[in-house]
Amino acid sequence: MRIYTFIMAVFVSLLINIILNVRIFMHVRASIRRIQPQTIGINTEGDNNQYPQIRRREISLLRQMIFMFSMFMGGWTPIYSILIINEYIHTDPLILQCSIIVGELTVLAIIINLFVCNYQIRRYLINKIRQYIRC
Repeated sequence: MRIYTFIMAVFVSLLINIILNVRIFMHVRASIRRIQPQTIGINTEGDNNQYPQIRRREISLLRQMIFMFSMFMGGWTPIYSILIINEYIHTDPLILQCSIIVGELTVLAIIINLFVCNYQIRRYLINKIRQYIRC
């Protein structure tokens, strides 16, 4: 029964996360290409050739997605893996507790990362804190 939980929690979420991240990246890339003209490159034969160039914003978005994906998978996969291993081999409960703490810390790191990287949320929170201090 725990193997099915592991498959649903890890592999299905992994697949859904990859599909959604690829769709988000492709949508952002298509939106940027509509807004900004494409760069014209010159190949070795000398004729002009258009090629899509990856911009800094796209690289930043890709880095952010990879960070959040790896934090999510790295934080929660050990918990379910230890639960499955615990079905067959007795493990110390401290190991499970430590893996749960690591999972919770990765969620906290993802939330902090979202606040740090999102300018609008950061400005909103700063304004709310300033209003609270004035009262």
